[in-house]
Amino acid sequence: MLRSIKRTTKSFVVMISISILFLQGCSSENDDEQIDGQLTDISFNMSWLPQGSMAGVITAIEKGYYAEEGLNVSAMRGFGGIRTVNELDQGMFEFGYGDPLAIILNRNNGGSARMIGALNSRWPAGLCYVNERNKLNTPADLAGLKVGGGQSSPMQVIVPEWLTLNGVNPEDVTMMQLEPSIVSAALIEGDIDAGECWQGNSVAVFQKRAREAGLTVSWIEYSDFNLPIYGNGIVTTDKIIAEQPELVAKFLRATYRGYAYAGQHQQEATEIMIKHYPTLDAAITAQQVMEMTDLIGDQPGALERTRVEATLNFLGGAYNVGDGVDVDEIYTTEFLPNNISE
Repeated sequence: MLRSIKRTTKSFVVMISISILFLQGCSSENDDEQIDGQLTDISFNMSWLPQGSMAGVITAIEKGYYAEEGLNVSAMRGFGGIRTVNELDQGMFEFGYGDPLAIILNRNNGGSARMIGALNSRWPAGLCYVNERNKLNTPADLAGLKVGGGQSSPMQVIVPEWLTLNGVNPEDVTMMQLEPSIVSAALIEGDIDAGECWQGNSVAVFQKRAREAGLTVSWIEYSDFNLPIYGNGIVTTDKIIAEQPELVAKFLRATYRGYAYAGQHQQEATEIMIKHYPTLDAAITAQQVMEMTDLIGDQPGALERTRVEATLNFLGGAYNVGDGVDVDEIYTTEFLPNNISE
């Protein structure tokens, strides 16, 4: 099906990596994870550049929540969800921000990555569009339009399947593969009619660039139209779960405590992000923090088996995974804290 979709490939622009950023917590005197009075060093892969979606982790570092659990957490930039999960599986990091698709593909290839708690209670992506040019109320409104997204984005596979689920022939929509950094510019300039964007990430960027051009941007969210699947969460490996279960519980406890505080003190959380990453745009970061709070929902971390199964069925089907992965291999809720508060 995907082969029949029209594609236009624009030249790839190599992104210059920023320096890896390390954030260290404060010390704690009484914790069984400490060794000779020292905190246990833990690395966390943010999956991408620092942004408001990571406010809970950075807040937990800033407030000393990890240190209280005996952990010294370093937050490090990543290079996309699939690479992040594979690097976790290779032992390069203890924990990371990963999505179900990356986990499914990793398990299908013999890996052992596993989600241990949700952060996105729904798939956080959708298609942004310029209000002054188009109005996308339903997937059917995409017929005859050009849709752009990153050349390696899941959207290149997911959108055709999503269109089919909603009774739209994917061949009626032109899919364009773009270098990720130019998707928002392509939308604002009118090169595409809709561009994939993500809550807690690029929606705020699209909307800011639109304002600068005297335009406004809205979006149609995949999850509003027959896509009841989970988005990103906290990921680790079966090896760490088996060998250091108490470490997993402590990391989750501090992490969700950080997100609870960030959600209840969004302005302060934004200021904490800016403190650690001064080059961040304050307005964009504030919107990302707000969106992330909404994505977490009122049951932080919760993963329901029926929805995990639906996630596997949709993503596994889209990527032809077949029966290679079992739903119980993808996740566990064993280590989620019973009570999460700041």
